[in-house]
Parts: sequence; C-alpha cells; structure tokens
Amino acid sequence: MNPIDELRTEGYVVLNGLADAAGLGRLRAVVAGLEAAAAEMTRSTDDFVLEAEGVGGWVAWQQGTAAVPGTLRSVSRVHVHRPELVRIAADLGLPGKHVEPAVGTPVELINTFLWAKPARVGSEKPWHQDMAFAPDGFTDRHGNVVTVWVAIDPATRENGCLEFYPGSHRGGLLPHVGDEERTGDGPRLERPVEPHIDAAALPADSTPVRVPLAPGSAVMFDGRIVHRSAPNSAGTPRRAISFVYALPRDGN
Repeated sequence: MNPIDELRTEGYVVLNGLADAAGLGRLRAVVAGLEAAAAEMTRSTDDFVLEAEGVGGWVAWQQGTAAVPGTLRSVSRVHVHRPELVRIAADLGLPGKHVEPAVGTPVELINTFLWAKPARVGSEKPWHQDMAFAPDGFTDRHGNVVTVWVAIDPATRENGCLEFYPGSHRGGLLPHVGDEERTGDGPRLERPVEPHIDAAALPADSTPVRVPLAPGSAVMFDGRIVHRSAPNSAGTPRRAISFVYALPRDGN
C-alpha cells in the first residue's frame, strides 16, 4: 500500500528514516534550546508545560500548582520560540515531499510541538482526536489537519510511543470529556481532567496498534484518528517534534 492510500485507509503512515543524521542533529539542537529555556522554570506557561509527578503536567498546569522544575512535558509554537524549525521542516521535505502528495492539496503549517516524556515521570496523553481541539473559527477556512510526528529518541512500548486505532478517522469526531484549557490569566481549575475520549466511546470495530519509531523516523497521521501515548515507565526519555499542517476546507 502506498503512503497516500495508507493515510486515507488506516489514518496514519510511518515514514522510516525521514531525518538523516544531520537532520536529526538539527532537531536535537532545537530540543536542547527549549530545554535550556525551561531549565529555571517551576510552573507552566501557555506554551511551556512542565511535567508533574502523580497528577501529570497538564493537570498541574491547569491547577496552577508546582511541577517538576525544568522538566518539560510539552512546548507549543516551537517554530515561534525556535524559528530555525521552519527551515528544518523545508529541508526535510515537509510539506512538499510528504504531506501535500499524501493529501492532494496545498497545506499550511499552523503549529509545531515538542512532546516530551521524561524518564519514569512522563505522563499519559489520553485517547483523543486532534481535530476535537480545533479553535473557534478554524473550520471556516480549514477542513482537517495532518501531523508529522518525528521521534528524537527511540519511541518504544515502554517509554510511551504513539498508539492508534486504525481507520478511526473515517468515523468522524467522537465526544470528548474533560476540561477546556485555561490560558494566561484564566481562573485555575480545582480538579481538572485532561480532555479525552471516554473508554465506552472508543472504537469497537478496531484494535489499537502501537507504533514504535527509531530516532529520525516519523509517523504522519490524520487529525481525526483516535490516538494516545502511555506513561513512560522506562529509564530513558521519549521526545518528539511534531509539525501540524492544515488542509483547506474543501481539501479533505
């Protein structure tokens, strides 16, 4: 099955060896810069979310409580904080070589993320669909998103590689439960619950598949596919950079 058919049928496709040694080194330098910027942080901000033992970094952020100092769970808008990431994406062939041929339409880079799971304390990202978090007005211009998630470290079953329900993108958006994110000066939540798909609503006609990746390899996936990553129970970190591309409203 070619990548175009695989993305449309399964909802995801693995891109082995997307980044060579030089490209991976450039991505690791971006990550190192983000980690250095967070080194003195003790609480999360809108873009830099720190990990927290026990409750997880997202919950600690929403409660406004302390986290593990300097230990990242995620960073959004990485290309704003580290503008060289845009050039790296172009040099990797994103989007022209990989995303646009797979979806058959021009795309627009709308966000980039660092997804970090620190050794032992890296918390779960529960089952969800990315398009469930589209901001107000997004679908006025865009029909969907496609993400390219590039492994910086080995992504394994033990340290929280991505898991997908194959074909679940074809079933539309499922209801998500949990709390909306508070940002900036928004009120703190007393007992926040990270948004997720309730277990009873998960696809009954599909079995989840784990997708381990070597450093420099990637997985490209549809914005409506159901996916998650488990907690990191290993002694090694699991970090990845993702590039989120929006499709025009009539593109998918």
